[in-house]
Amino acid sequence: MRAIAARPGSSEPYFVDAPEPPEPGPGEVLCRTLELGVCGTDREILASKQPWTPPGESHLVLGHECLARVEAVGDGVTLEVGSLVTPVVRRARPSADPGMRVDMLTFGDYVERGIVEEHGFSLPLWLDRPEHLFLVDPGLKPLAVFAEPLSVAEKAVNEAIRLQTARLTPETWSDPPPRVLVTGMGPIAFAAILAARCRNWPVVIYGRDADDSPRAQLAQELGAEYLPADRAAFDQHDSFTGGYDLVLECTGAEEVLLAAAHVLNARGVMVWLGADRVGRSRSLNLANAMRRAVVGNHLHLGSVNAAPRDFADALQHLAQMQASHPQPMAALISDRAPFHDALAQYQNRNKQGVKAIVQYEK
Repeated sequence: MRAIAARPGSSEPYFVDAPEPPEPGPGEVLCRTLELGVCGTDREILASKQPWTPPGESHLVLGHECLARVEAVGDGVTLEVGSLVTPVVRRARPSADPGMRVDMLTFGDYVERGIVEEHGFSLPLWLDRPEHLFLVDPGLKPLAVFAEPLSVAEKAVNEAIRLQTARLTPETWSDPPPRVLVTGMGPIAFAAILAARCRNWPVVIYGRDADDSPRAQLAQELGAEYLPADRAAFDQHDSFTGGYDLVLECTGAEEVLLAAAHVLNARGVMVWLGADRVGRSRSLNLANAMRRAVVGNHLHLGSVNAAPRDFADALQHLAQMQASHPQPMAALISDRAPFHDALAQYQNRNKQGVKAIVQYEK
């Protein structure tokens, strides 16, 4: 069987031959990939020319956003053959602290399928364990690939809520709800819209598109207000009220982060969900952002991956939005390609698309 892989020294994806997995042993599940999401992380791995390959391997099999079907189960597994599942990405190493939530482990204490030292789900068939698999309702099949990116946004929101209620009051952000700003127009930004709207929070999305662009229109159909960059005027905001209580920064761009920090209300929270893999710096002046953070008791936090709680929220909220906004939710999956033509999705991004997926033979 073939899979999609990255190799050190090259920015080009390629097909690699892989052996068929054995029959599942005790406590194992054999899964068949049905759909695979392609995202910025995949493209960043390729652009870096430095994939974190499994020890002793010459390549990394890509793919961490996945809808799969259970093909066979080993002894002691209660999952039924034919069930639809979506897998979690991060798994603790045996040496990791068992008391630490897996999404909070430090680098070196975990592997991530398709990202860090473990092959991903572009393999047509792969073995896993049931504790890493979430059941998917068959009615959610058209959107299930979006569960993993949505879980990332859900974690950002859940962590912000937890910290705000701890440092302020348990009623914080319940009545009235927080005003939310999402920066960027990629898949995680659209996931952030869903996470906010499913909590009935007002949300504004900031982007560089024209008002009538497909992405700007889609954001509004999902319940967000669109704020184009040329009308944002963040630098004219000089009050600690009237801005935003929660900023979900999804661009990874320093200049956007600093501009958005200027409109963070007193006691506001900014969650960083985007970052440059290489860590380049433009040496921007942080003095003003630091001053506002100190005076305004701001909270800035980085967030990555997701806890089981966040995957559960993602699946629940996908179903909620599918019921209330069926057409715009279907439009989130903007590009589809058969497996034999998958490499083009890693090399060419539809600038007005949201989520590209690879479809496998059923």
